[in-house]
Amino acid sequence: MKDRQHQTDIFCTYKPVAIGPQKTHWVEFQLVDELGEPLANLPWRATNQAVREGCVAEYSGSTDAQGVIRLEDLHPLDVTLLMPAAPLAEVLQQRRLRAVRPEPERPSASDSKPLYGKQRPGFSPVEKQAIEQGHAYHYLRIGQLCDELPAFNPPWPELDPPPAYHFPDAEFSGFTVQYEALNCRHVLEVCPLRAWSLVLHHQPEYSLANAYNLGLMSILSYSNRAETLYGSPQEFFAQQCLDLSRTPKVWDGGKNWPCLVTDVPFDDRYQRCEVFNTATADVPEGDTQLFYVRNSTQMMVAWRGTDFDRISVPDLRTDLTFRPVKPELTPACAPSVPCADLALDGRMHLGFSEAYRVVPRLFPFRFKEDLPSRLEGRKLYVCGHSLGGALGLIHSATLKDQNPLLYTYGMPRTFTLNAIRGLNELWHYRHVNDTDTIPSVPPEADLDNQLYNLYGPLGTTLGFTWSMGQTLMNNLIKSGDPYGHHGEIAMLYRVEQHTQKRGSSYPAYRSKDGLGAPYYNTIKTRLPERPNLYLVPSLDMTASENSEQSQLQFMKSMNAEMREQYFPPYKNPKPGGLLGIGNHMMGEYMAHITRRLLTAIKPNWKPLLAAPSEFERFKKQMEEHGSTSPKDEHKRNRWFLLMHEEVDAALKETRQLDGGVEALERLDSIARVRG
Repeated sequence: MKDRQHQTDIFCTYKPVAIGPQKTHWVEFQLVDELGEPLANLPWRATNQAVREGCVAEYSGSTDAQGVIRLEDLHPLDVTLLMPAAPLAEVLQQRRLRAVRPEPERPSASDSKPLYGKQRPGFSPVEKQAIEQGHAYHYLRIGQLCDELPAFNPPWPELDPPPAYHFPDAEFSGFTVQYEALNCRHVLEVCPLRAWSLVLHHQPEYSLANAYNLGLMSILSYSNRAETLYGSPQEFFAQQCLDLSRTPKVWDGGKNWPCLVTDVPFDDRYQRCEVFNTATADVPEGDTQLFYVRNSTQMMVAWRGTDFDRISVPDLRTDLTFRPVKPELTPACAPSVPCADLALDGRMHLGFSEAYRVVPRLFPFRFKEDLPSRLEGRKLYVCGHSLGGALGLIHSATLKDQNPLLYTYGMPRTFTLNAIRGLNELWHYRHVNDTDTIPSVPPEADLDNQLYNLYGPLGTTLGFTWSMGQTLMNNLIKSGDPYGHHGEIAMLYRVEQHTQKRGSSYPAYRSKDGLGAPYYNTIKTRLPERPNLYLVPSLDMTASENSEQSQLQFMKSMNAEMREQYFPPYKNPKPGGLLGIGNHMMGEYMAHITRRLLTAIKPNWKPLLAAPSEFERFKKQMEEHGSTSPKDEHKRNRWFLLMHEEVDAALKETRQLDGGVEALERLDSIARVRG
């Protein structure tokens, strides 16, 4: 080019320029947990391109008392923060979670978005404070900061990938700030290294938390989904209980039940869930299914009931084989200790006995030795619905030296009265939903008749037919050793109120005995309000702090005779029948338990513009028609209402538990939103 101001040649022509010192930059990181508490005195190191090129030494140090790290004299380069895994994990295991979580929706099977996304903006109080102070904000998990996988106790399986929620970065590459974001403080809210654990209380007193969570485990026992799929027992404990972005939920045919959970250190997490299914064993036999799982403090065993979604011949045969047989059960003992049969008098249901025995027969090591050996001082919880409750009772009887706590739902009668009396020390609460049919079978009758013994296998059918005929003629055969119910009852009772008045006293209507007295007929009418009450007679009414003095005096007037009248031992307060089969589904049980639990969490909670509750309407109805109602019924209903209100006291232990109040608040926030 001829223009000397714009020429190109091969010679390096340049003009020296004099400049001052290069401008340097700074950045601050402040590390806090979900409650805003600083992560103090933790070692750290930081790198950038200048460090990697050897131009400057690696930055390192420890966080100060406020969890702050400050880097100065930085070149305009991206900065990466890394922290040694062991001390960071040790501190984060001891920190607690916020009560209420963002609860993002779970992606469907066809959804391509990742399971664990970023936390919803505007949710965290730490974020709000950081932005108000002019700082940048980031929500991190330990795997986005640490330089390797920390060691756990019990150890994480070597061949398994680390839990994806806590360790989303398989390369452990640290947290990087772009150079454009220097000259700023970055508040890093770090999720504690925790896991979810079901809130359970191992105690003889009734607990709403136990009723709720063990009811959900009874639902989970019905799952036949592959272990990697959402809704299986294995997926629930291995995936959901390690996902702190969401509350674990039990999937029930399209409905998701949130669990009542608290956060525990990651080392106290649930270990591998073991599922037993005799129908899919190497040599299939029967159709009995259960799972067991443990963490550092709990061992849970959940037995599946009759699967009404896929009625099987083995299940039907089990349910209808009423024949009572000697309870020849072997208790769970250490492998080196010989076991004698349980010393139980009386008899037990043959069908349930056979359904139980097939499990130790097909899984001799896993069930008879491995399961008891894994207890190791843990608290034992057993549960089941319907047939599962009966099997849970049998299993608890074999483990009675381990002090199991049993919660059952819609359980049929399993043992005769003489056998039940040998299990008095066993803690058991059995739930009955109003007129549910299944708790009324086998009938309260002496089913031990000669036809069972005379004709071999055919005798079971003939004997059942004879026994049912006897039952229809006489609801309870007093002689012999009839079937009865074990455990304390928790009754979901639909209460009714009636008004009664006498009919015409016109002299023309003479009495049937011909004495000439006017004939009076009584007309009884059922009133419209019929709320479902939650009745647990074993609760100590006088211990409730919510009881007023008038209530206490009234409760004392309900003597033992009246208690036995309304809640007869070994029996159901309401007879079941075919019309009550709709009350048997576990979803029906959980609907009642959930409503009562949410009411107990916030007794005075009422939706905006909501109509008066069914209990308020029933109380008003009792006041208006008290003078015309049968006196015994009116007194019973007053007692039942007070008993229903006293169930609030069944959350006392949960509220006193470390993290229990937060667990209740978390469940309440989810359940209220989802209806």
